[in-house]
Amino acid sequence: MSEEEVRKRRGGGSEGPVPPRSWLTPYLLMMLRAWQGYGYELVRQLALYGFGWVDPGSVYRALRELERDGYVLSHWDTSNGSGPARRIYTITDAGIEALGLWASTLDGYRRMLERFFDDYTGVTPPSAAASDNSRDQEPTASE
Repeated sequence: MSEEEVRKRRGGGSEGPVPPRSWLTPYLLMMLRAWQGYGYELVRQLALYGFGWVDPGSVYRALRELERDGYVLSHWDTSNGSGPARRIYTITDAGIEALGLWASTLDGYRRMLERFFDDYTGVTPPSAAASDNSRDQEPTASE
C-alpha cells in the first residue's frame, strides 16, 4: 500500500503529515493527564490532534500496553444507565513520569527539526553556523 493510500485510509488525505503511530503513547498520556477518558473519546480526540482516522483497535492495544506497564489504570463505568458499560482510563504517577520523558524526547526532536528548517529555509546560512561554532572554541597558541 502506498503512502498516499495509507494517508487516505487514516483520513489525512494528501494535505499534510500524519503523526507516526508510535506517537499514540505520548498523546494518550497527555490527554489522560488532563481528564479521564474512554477509548472511543480518545480516538475522537486524536483526530483533533492531527492523527486523522485512527484504527480504534490500535488505540485500545496502546491503552492495554500502557495499563500493563503501569502508566494508566482502568475501570468499568456502568453509570451510563441505558447504554453499555465503558472502560474509563486514568493516568498514574508513573504515567505522568513517562509523559515527562516523552516530552523531553520530543523537545529534542523539535529542536533538531527547527535547526533543519532554519538551515533549509536559509534563516541560518551554513557559513554563519560554522562561524558560530568557531566562536565557541578556545583560541590556540598561534592566535
